[in-house]
Order: sequence, then C-alpha cells, then structure tokens
Amino acid sequence: MTDYKIAAQMLDLPEKLIWRMHRQGIIANPLLDEELKGLMMISNIWRSTWFLRMALAGFSQARRKELFLKPELTRVERYILKCYLNAPKGTRLHTKGIIATVEHYLRVKVTPQQVKRVRSMAYEIRRGRRLDPDGG
Repeated sequence: MTDYKIAAQMLDLPEKLIWRMHRQGIIANPLLDEELKGLMMISNIWRSTWFLRMALAGFSQARRKELFLKPELTRVERYILKCYLNAPKGTRLHTKGIIATVEHYLRVKVTPQQVKRVRSMAYEIRRGRRLDPDGG
C-alpha cells in the first residue's frame, strides 16, 4: 500500500489530481495495488496530446474555452471576486477592507496574497480577457 503523496511523486502525476480522486471516493489512501496499477496507466497517457484531444472532443467549443479560461475557485474566493466585480466602476477596494469584510461575513481568515490573486482575475474578467467563473 502506498500513500497518495508518494504515488504522485512516483508516477509524475499532480498531487492535487490524486487527492481529488481520493476525496471523491475513486481511490483509497493508502492506495491499493489495483489502484496504483490504474494510476500507472493514467500517468502513461496523462500529458499525451491525442488523449487530451479525445477527452475534450465531446465538449462544445464554448465549453472547452470555458474549461481553459475559468478558474476553479473556493467559496471564499468567489465571494471576493463578486466584491470586485460588483463594485461600481471607478471605485477602489482596498485589500485590507476586503479581508475585513470576508472575516466579518464569512468568518474566515484570508491572506493579502489570496485577495490579490482574485483581484487580478477580476481585472482580467472586466477587461474581457477571462470568463467569469459564475456567470460567463
């Protein structure tokens, strides 16, 4: 039996992929031998262009674009993003103010780096360079 973190390193697969598979109940932690064999097969095709093309072929062009352009955000990050997107044009929102708002309403600690990352997404969405994760 192998821990999923060790398996990720051994198989050159993203740890987040294996963690998510575990979280969704697809694999156990530690991995069973059969699961490790399955992950070995996945690692052999993981970055193959032909595999990616076939995997994405079933999606519409709009959905493929959405998959590439939309970030996967947590609940807190979506809240921060909406703060920026719903702010009237020309209004300045300060990082400290956003942090205080999140801590007050969601009772969650966020770092300035998290807020700045989401803020840059909001600016890209407003400029039309990225799709809004919640609305298109």
